[in-house]
Amino acid sequence: MTVTISSSAAADIPHSTEAIESTVEPEPIQTSESATTQPNVDDISGQLQLAVDNAISAYGGSAEIAFSDGYTSVTAGDMTPYASWSTIKVPIAIAALRNDPSQLANVTAAIQWSDNAAAETLWGSLGAPEEAGLVTEEVLAEGGVQVPVSTVVTREGFSSFGQTMWAASDQARFAANLACIPGSEPILQNMAQIEPSQSWGIGGLPQAQFKGGWGPEPNGSYSARQFGLTTDPATGQSRALAIIVRSGSGNFNDAQMMANALISEVQSVIPQSPPTSC
Repeated sequence: MTVTISSSAAADIPHSTEAIESTVEPEPIQTSESATTQPNVDDISGQLQLAVDNAISAYGGSAEIAFSDGYTSVTAGDMTPYASWSTIKVPIAIAALRNDPSQLANVTAAIQWSDNAAAETLWGSLGAPEEAGLVTEEVLAEGGVQVPVSTVVTREGFSSFGQTMWAASDQARFAANLACIPGSEPILQNMAQIEPSQSWGIGGLPQAQFKGGWGPEPNGSYSARQFGLTTDPATGQSRALAIIVRSGSGNFNDAQMMANALISEVQSVIPQSPPTSC
């Protein structure tokens, strides 16, 4: 497994229920003093790696996690981009609501319940697929990441945009910058009210604002992922994180339990991780 610290900030949605390196790149959209504070790298990276190793030991498969303040990212696991599934609904929702405020009901359905039909409506409201992809990429860029949005259906029965490849490290960075993106407030409000059956993993953290996504890989094995924010009620400080898990069994229920185990393992690390400044 690889642990990285960097400033670099991403499938289709099913019709069913759905050595240490250190680099610092140019600053993203915010430049507050807190964003330049360096975390205790060795402590955080070591604990994240242990959590990933333990999750894999218990469930097999693979796991990855990333924390970011929008400037510095601390990661454990393979940061290869994987299908975003329903997590891509967040930037799509921001773009759609900017374009047409009357889409709020569809935003609520797409975020809180992960309703696929509502997400398709939001996507369609942005114009032709190429146009929708471009404006969604613009929202992602405002969050500090460059992610090409998929606009062509590559798997029958799944949307094009859900197959957008998005790395956990980039997703954590986008989460850290999310509140600084104009028009994100209604989406963040909906991310704080996710339907209870989807509130595994990050959903169990204090004052979580998050979005999950899941779906079968081409071999039928389910992957599950989430990204978002958790806020310490005592300090008011928020941390941004993202996870991707794939259990050895390939079963979605096992992936959910693996996500729960991974988040449980890292709860003590969260206060040590860099807070967001948005």
